[in-house]
Amino acid sequence: MNTCKTALRILKSRKMYLVIYLGFIGIMMFAISWQIMRGSMTGGDEVFHPDTARVAVIDRDGDGISSALRSYLALDGEMVDLADDSEALQQAVASNYVDLIAIVPHGFASDYQKYLDGSSNDQPTVETVVSYTSGAGSLSQLEVNEFLSLTRTAYLGQAGKQQSMETAMRTALDTAKADAKTSKIAVVQSPSADTDNTKPAASAFAGTIKTGLYPLLLVMPICTFLVIGTFNDSEIRRRLYSSPTRLVSLQMQEMLTCATFGLVVCVGYTAATLVLMVAAGVPFDGITSTNVALTFVSLLAYTLMAIACGFLLGSVGFSEMAVNAFANVFGLLCMFTSGMAFPIDMMPEPMIMIGKLLPGWWLCVSIDNVFGLGTAAATGVDYGSWASSVGLVALFAVAFICLGLALGRIRRTRPSLASPTTTQLAK
Repeated sequence: MNTCKTALRILKSRKMYLVIYLGFIGIMMFAISWQIMRGSMTGGDEVFHPDTARVAVIDRDGDGISSALRSYLALDGEMVDLADDSEALQQAVASNYVDLIAIVPHGFASDYQKYLDGSSNDQPTVETVVSYTSGAGSLSQLEVNEFLSLTRTAYLGQAGKQQSMETAMRTALDTAKADAKTSKIAVVQSPSADTDNTKPAASAFAGTIKTGLYPLLLVMPICTFLVIGTFNDSEIRRRLYSSPTRLVSLQMQEMLTCATFGLVVCVGYTAATLVLMVAAGVPFDGITSTNVALTFVSLLAYTLMAIACGFLLGSVGFSEMAVNAFANVFGLLCMFTSGMAFPIDMMPEPMIMIGKLLPGWWLCVSIDNVFGLGTAAATGVDYGSWASSVGLVALFAVAFICLGLALGRIRRTRPSLASPTTTQLAK
């Protein structure tokens, strides 16, 4: 019991690792999952919603055509007020504050009236400035010309002596309002052979749990190393050798403390995943208590593997800086070759082969077999494959433990580590 308390005090004294590796990186992974969840919830809309353009209309003519143009553009865009100043207009476009600036020049109404009457063949134009990064602004620019064209059509459709440009603009605006209420672009989702029938909840839960692959492989080896490395310090080890407590019992208590800490982290990560799904508005259709339990077992087996890796590093006697470097490199390697960061069909064959040699791949495969997605999309839910994948992750843990015990024994049997040398005693 004293050994467990001491191990907990060691973890508490180095809580900065928990804050950085488990806290900050975990929050970053949850933020990525949040965006994916929100995208999946809005991706099933039955109506297409185009991007809304921010439009400013500058009236230099003082006639009513600018107000009618502003009302027409407001049907599909967001109107913005700008001062008619060259510097203000340039800053608005350069900073992407607006997507389109429509400038009605002096004398536009009278010139356009002459064009409608046929007394002039020159069609006046509304000056437009489009933001260089905006596609929505280019579409709004077409709407400016569309408004003028509809106005001319409505004007020519009026009786001879009753022709009025104001009436024509009002007719064009009323027609556009009626069309905006009734016409919509439908989104048709066609079935595909490559598309699985997995519900959003299963995909969201499985994908978020997979993001724990990287932070767990950072924090668990390092925390375990801190505990094992502290007890393996030469001075502390000599005192432990002189005590009646068996070395195996001490190591078991150390590992039990780390395993308990890992269990708490797994429970917290799973609970945070469920809370994130609730916050994102993802329905829980498609996941059951069995799915959650089996996924939790997969995550726990992976966590124990990470603890075993830390036991190996602590038994060998690496420095803290070397363990940090190894954990980061090993974690990134597992993350990018596991299929969590990239879809499997986008990964080159050599990367897949490397991934299958690492525990991160088998964690993701076990979760896929629970829900029948990803690598198990073709075969569906397969509990036998889940058990074999979890077993492979456990074998990594057993291998790390065996290597740690063997290398630790070799290190302990070296005289220079077990007792002071003759030269040190002479000094």
